[in-house]
Amino acid sequence: MSTPESKTNIIKEYIKYKAGAIAAIITCNLVMLSVFILYDLDVAPFFYALLINAIILIVFIIISFVKFYNSHKIRKKILESALNEGLELAEAEYLADKDYHEIISLLNSRCNELSNRLNSDIQDSNDYYTIWVHQIKTPISVLSMLLKDDTAKDRQCRDELFKIEQYVDMVLNYLRLGSETNDLVLKEQDLDKLIKGSIRKYAALFINRKLSISYEPVNIKLVTDEKWFSFILEQLLSNAVKYTMTGGITIKAVPGEVSITDTGIGIAPEDVPRIFEKGYTGFNGRSGRKSSGLGLYLCSLAAKKLSLELSVDSEPGVGSTFRIKYVPDNASQIFND
Repeated sequence: MSTPESKTNIIKEYIKYKAGAIAAIITCNLVMLSVFILYDLDVAPFFYALLINAIILIVFIIISFVKFYNSHKIRKKILESALNEGLELAEAEYLADKDYHEIISLLNSRCNELSNRLNSDIQDSNDYYTIWVHQIKTPISVLSMLLKDDTAKDRQCRDELFKIEQYVDMVLNYLRLGSETNDLVLKEQDLDKLIKGSIRKYAALFINRKLSISYEPVNIKLVTDEKWFSFILEQLLSNAVKYTMTGGITIKAVPGEVSITDTGIGIAPEDVPRIFEKGYTGFNGRSGRKSSGLGLYLCSLAAKKLSLELSVDSEPGVGSTFRIKYVPDNASQIFND
């Protein structure tokens, strides 16, 4: 049922639609009245005829408006069917409606064709990049095995190779997050185990860059997906290492929250509200030319899948604190989302 406001709008639209006919009727009556006056004729019959015509005209306007209103409802129904279930066109009564139906059907057919072609191209692209990611991991593993010496050059090469592997994994995760398939495996996880696993993965970088890592083990359980929660932790650790030249990183875990604090260069206040946007690098990313603007964006997508909340507090020159917030008893919330 339409609201009064929407009916008022429809009446206005009807008046605009019939404005030409209304103007023509008024003009004709004014011309006839002028003729009566110029020839000094009795205008009483004219006004009597005008009254009868006005009554007939009102009846026709009401009938016309009802048809106009019903046509509007049919068009709205067609729009809703096109958006929800598929295009369903009602039987056309007039030639103009039939023409519009033909145009709509043709455009709908063309739209479906383009949509299918686009989906096919996207699937082909995803398949290609997925294969590429798995193939590129082989030479990365071989290079990692070859760089066994503990020389400064080899350590630097291993660091760069580790970054390459992280970027490759980021491509794969980007494809997975953009996919309509749901690969979540939700079960109770040991938060301490997840955090320690992420720390071990970045241990070589901490050592090579002479950064300290502080973490007190905890006994906390939460329901989440191990892979995606670890992905968020690792991305936040990666950012912390990337932008921390001296000092170290502190990880704290309490029920409902994990925080990662660094002593890095910090984030400019104007950049903080936008750091989770796709492709946004901020001043630090642009000045150093090291950021793709995808890492934190992917974190936000993964957090949304897991019903987590990401936030950050930062001060330029002092450091940043990223927080992963979750509802301690979060199983039902994740499954409902």
